Amino acid sequence: MNAPESDALVPRIGRAIRDRRKASGLTLTQLAQQAEISVSHLSNIETGQSIASLPLLSKVASALGISMAELTRDENRLVAHSGRLPTPGEHWRILSHDDLETRIAAGDFAAGAELAFPFPLEGRDCFLTVLSGAVKVTVDGGEYSLGQGDAIDARSAAILTIVVADDARIVCSTSPSSRDTGISG
Repeated sequence: MNAPESDALVPRIGRAIRDRRKASGLTLTQLAQQAEISVSHLSNIETGQSIASLPLLSKVASALGISMAELTRDENRLVAHSGRLPTPGEHWRILSHDDLETRIAAGDFAAGAELAFPFPLEGRDCFLTVLSGAVKVTVDGGEYSLGQGDAIDARSAAILTIVVADDARIVCSTSPSSRDTGISG
């Protein structure tokens, strides 16, 4: 992906949100309330003035009743990758393109595995969800036990480690930090 295409991603997603919102008959205020974000932040995303994190895009897509894939699809070209997640005990599989600011990784890990977050943390928001199994996540000294369906959103974390308690399938992402520091889980 060259620079002009990469630069066009943010406004393209913003236009897709606005177009879908209007087609659904929702006002900016109504969608912002349903997605649990401020009206001004949603407006900035729609106009391409702000970059939405992956968890935030997920909330907006859900409020619009569409998938993330539908929201982020590039109508002018098809990009498809297929493959399998690593077998337990292996490594993270990077699922995002290197040119995108949002990075996504997933993996299956055996009990007892000790993992570092797969991407650099500095100046970034991190999101991790456990699809199956159980893990203990340590974020800047605070410990969180997560089971199937649990997630953690760590903003501007310095250190994030994962210990697999029961064989686990994990998906995580990171994007440029857009909020004050803190953790929600």
